Amino acid sequence: MVHVGRHVMRVFVGLTLAAGSWMGLAVSGSLSAAQIDCGSVAPTSATATPRATPASIAEVAFPKGGETLTVFAAASLTDAFDEFATTLENANAGLEIVIQTGGSQTLVTQLREGAEADVLATANNPTMATAVEAGLISGEPVHFTGNRLVIVAPPANPAGIASLDDLANDDVLLVVANSSVPAGAYAREVLCVYGDSEEAAEGFVDAIDGNIVSEEEDVRNVLAKVQLGEADAGIVYASDAVAAELGGAPVAVIEFPACLPLTARYPIAAVEGGNIDLTNAFIAAILSSEGQAVLAKYGFG
Repeated sequence: MVHVGRHVMRVFVGLTLAAGSWMGLAVSGSLSAAQIDCGSVAPTSATATPRATPASIAEVAFPKGGETLTVFAAASLTDAFDEFATTLENANAGLEIVIQTGGSQTLVTQLREGAEADVLATANNPTMATAVEAGLISGEPVHFTGNRLVIVAPPANPAGIASLDDLANDDVLLVVANSSVPAGAYAREVLCVYGDSEEAAEGFVDAIDGNIVSEEEDVRNVLAKVQLGEADAGIVYASDAVAAELGGAPVAVIEFPACLPLTARYPIAAVEGGNIDLTNAFIAAILSSEGQAVLAKYGFG
């Protein structure tokens, strides 16, 4: 996909998905049965990053002179980063911030292939660690926010999904992100942990595995398929459900049991070769109380 800038890219994806729904076509993901291999699921919280100390946004100074900052951000950050970028542009004459969003692993692949960016924000630590190991990152990543997983269903909830156990019911159409996407990795970790617990019915993971009808390239495509009624349920972040509500297309939200490892940690870092002054200013701004307030508005924290 060609990323054409903030405001446009996600609209284009949504229209494409809608068109696919009207024509009865699968526009992304895999329709073959997924394989959840609990033996190969690694904890996604590995390679922790330190939490940076926030400052006031009034203390953040962006360079003068009308420069452009390019931010590669995990798909779940689309709405929050879009709003905050507009706030920063309005407060700093001549500043242009281009937000390009997608699956975290896709963004790292694009950087490896020569795409240019100043900032990288991913939805988990292992993906950021991959970027660090590839020499794509300048300095140390810092943890700037968190998220948690939820189950979503269409507003009418035709399959009657009321709990995690219901995802294993016969004939449930479940959509998840693929295993290389942080949301997909988190989902598999949660499903495997629950499947190994005394609360889960025998064969829970196998039943879930048989109900997965599509694995998507990023978490917003999971949300879109649920909104379009192409699935009975999906596993997304709480922030995606909040964005759907704020965007006027709400979904039913079903919480996971609180005992499960639901928390996602988001690191952010400067990209090697980028504009370090603009990057440092943006990271400081997103860590400020004002930046954190925008993230909280969209369900992060």
